[in-house]
Amino acid sequence: HPELAAFAIARPDQLDRSLPRHADGWVRALDDGQVARYAVLLDAIIAAVPGDVACEILSTHPYPLRRAVERHGLGRFRVTQKADLDRADDGYRGENARPEDWIMLGNHDTPPIRAVAARWMADGSARGRAHRLAARLVPDPAGREAFARAAAASARALAQASFAELFLGPARQVFVYFTDLLGETASYNVPGTVSQENWSLRIPADVRARYRARCAEGAAPSVPRALAAALRARGGAFSAAHAGLASALEAADPAGGSAR
Repeated sequence: HPELAAFAIARPDQLDRSLPRHADGWVRALDDGQVARYAVLLDAIIAAVPGDVACEILSTHPYPLRRAVERHGLGRFRVTQKADLDRADDGYRGENARPEDWIMLGNHDTPPIRAVAARWMADGSARGRAHRLAARLVPDPAGREAFARAAAASARALAQASFAELFLGPARQVFVYFTDLLGETASYNVPGTVSQENWSLRIPADVRARYRARCAEGAAPSVPRALAAALRARGGAFSAAHAGLASALEAADPAGGSAR
């Protein structure tokens, strides 16, 4: 735009005009000086904040933003319940994460995993989700079909497998929202709506006892069982070296060995 050109950071030759203007790759290249101009506010925040900074970058990740956060070794949020199984390069798939990323089942604006898994069962997508999880969590190909069948047959099993995937890496930071941890079915917030229920859920005072009780009945995902599954998923020498830890975690599972 001729009246806005004076404010542009990217040059015309750095644009990919074969893409729509909103595409992440609309700007395809930047030099270091241009990145510094895009990053001026983020640089100021990093300089002012003495601790860690997390960037809530969700479905879109434009190239200028990616270059700006990379200056500081920051990652993005990966919300795995939103993963598109038809796109191998989808940003929400856990295997596409980077070590500096944060990975999570959901956040304040998504339904809890217990409700999401029930929806997958109802809309027929549970089988595809289960097979993808089996490929990540079961190192022996011979055991994947049985794992996938079991996960696809139960919303609780599917939610537990989805939870275990968070700990596989390569993302090094795992974020678990309290509605997912406690096996809630109500959403904390439904975006784009006005409701008395939005933003009103609270962590109960008896949270430890409630979590253990819900784990015992299979209504909430088990942290020890998820960690054990992630340790075993690596296979080979790594899993052999950590077999004792995996067994100890399974023994600490509030649901007991029958829920493995």
